[in-house]
Amino acid sequence: MPFKVRFDIYEQGKLAPCSVTYDRNLAHAQVNDMIRKGAPLPRLVHDITCENLTKPEAYVFLVYRVLRAIRKYYDERGKVSKQQSSDNLKVSLALEKELDSWNKRTREYLNTHCPADATAQYSFFILVEAWRNLWHKYFSYKKQADKDLILEKEMRNQCFAYEREIDKYVTNAIGL
Repeated sequence: MPFKVRFDIYEQGKLAPCSVTYDRNLAHAQVNDMIRKGAPLPRLVHDITCENLTKPEAYVFLVYRVLRAIRKYYDERGKVSKQQSSDNLKVSLALEKELDSWNKRTREYLNTHCPADATAQYSFFILVEAWRNLWHKYFSYKKQADKDLILEKEMRNQCFAYEREIDKYVTNAIGL
């Protein structure tokens, strides 16, 4: 298994984890048990270690890191210093650029080497590529002066729908 996920459970206000496990089901059961017993909201933190990744697994991990970086930027924007927010944006943009570059190389390869009926095995790539293309179209459309707010909202909702589908796949592939 190329992805090894460690789950740390923290009690509220504590700096050290009260429980550490590599079993996803056990970690979620412990968190639910703590909540059921009335403990203040525990925090479940996961740490992923990668070993000997194949190209598809490395791609999934890159997509995971991009999603986390984007969420971190938007979640912390306005809540942290401008310098930290700027650093979060730079990290996010660098990872997005790496993903877009990977998508471009893969698309060029598929266009020249892959038969049209082999798209089923590249369904995750096609989903991520569609999400990134719509993401770019959304941000360019958002900057237009004569934009339609309903269309802008529809594009944003479609981006979020793609992200939810990608999240499901990544969560399943990594074992979160």
